[in-house]
Amino acid sequence: MVLSTRAGALTGEDLDDLAAWVRGLDGPVPVDEVVVLACDAHGAARPTWAYVEADAATGVARRRCLSCATTVHVLDSGARWTWPPVWACRGCGHSIVEVAAGLGGGERVAWVVLAARCVECGHLAGLTDLLVDGLPRDEVVAAL
Repeated sequence: MVLSTRAGALTGEDLDDLAAWVRGLDGPVPVDEVVVLACDAHGAARPTWAYVEADAATGVARRRCLSCATTVHVLDSGARWTWPPVWACRGCGHSIVEVAAGLGGGERVAWVVLAARCVECGHLAGLTDLLVDGLPRDEVVAAL
């Protein structure tokens, strides 16, 4: 794990760093699992690079696979979509990211937090979070 600060921004070298940062986030319940979001359209390859759109105020997000352009809304975001802009790194302006979801609440998830790591400069950023009503863990993971 190589979390560091560059020009006042927290950065990480890989998905392990992003996962470690997400585990340390403060929220209504502790993050007890981190799920790396990857495109299921590629079988076992599961690429992780994506573009992401997220609105922290309304708790919506979707990701678009860089390899095939498959778009996936996170949880019920499609029903509440607000058309936020594509996320861009505050450090370098790059838009390609790796995304991870932190789940809190154990087998009955109460909180989901989404975070990104810029693949260009490593900048780590929170995207949005959602309170969910004790949904089964497997159901939440399947909807990410």
